[in-house]
Amino acid sequence: MREIRERLAEYRGEALERIASAENRTKSTYAQRGILSSSMCYLAINRDNETGFAEYMDRSANFIRHVAPGSWAEYAEELLDGGHKLKQEIMAKVKHELRGQLDPALDKIIKRKVEDFQLGYVEGQEMNTTTNNSVNIINSNISNSVLQITQSGKDAISKDTAQKLEQLVNSEEIKGLPQDDRLHVLDQVDNVTKELNATTTDVGNVHRALTRLGKFISSVASKALADTVAQLAVAYAKAHGM
Repeated sequence: MREIRERLAEYRGEALERIASAENRTKSTYAQRGILSSSMCYLAINRDNETGFAEYMDRSANFIRHVAPGSWAEYAEELLDGGHKLKQEIMAKVKHELRGQLDPALDKIIKRKVEDFQLGYVEGQEMNTTTNNSVNIINSNISNSVLQITQSGKDAISKDTAQKLEQLVNSEEIKGLPQDDRLHVLDQVDNVTKELNATTTDVGNVHRALTRLGKFISSVASKALADTVAQLAVAYAKAHGM
């Protein structure tokens, strides 16, 4: 028991270091784009924390399984306690305006990882090569399995839309706009991104925001750029049956 607690404490310290490094890279990237203090940057920082947190939970679970192969399920409380401690340390460091979204996200990871641990499920294990596999996935990669995969759903279209909006705000044409116009574009993109990443997305709001963004860009930038946003609005509406 003591060995497990000590190792999990070491893993927490290492996780915090990795998360800090990831955050610094993210901040540097967004600072270069001139949008360090933006929702897009804060969402990216949240993802850095969620990724590092999930890696800590997986690493801790694997260690417990290794050192207590015959009784690992008895140590679920240790995994749960370690997760809560790391969450507290993370939340103490996060000060940006979207930290309220990070708190429940970390709770969700703790719940899922502890449940998987108790059930003996290890995410990412290969499936047997068979034609009888049935998988329901969104935005995932699977190999070494005979499957027919259809990738669809809110997450896929939302991710594609957000990525293309990020490319738009980083385009030379948008960067070359007068400051007021450029900031107005960034604000509108931030609003769309917030809605895309919300727990419950209002597809109507997203479509209307994309339409407004396209109209504004048509008044300050090229028709080609405005058409790109208009196409995003059409594709998003089509994906949601609007």
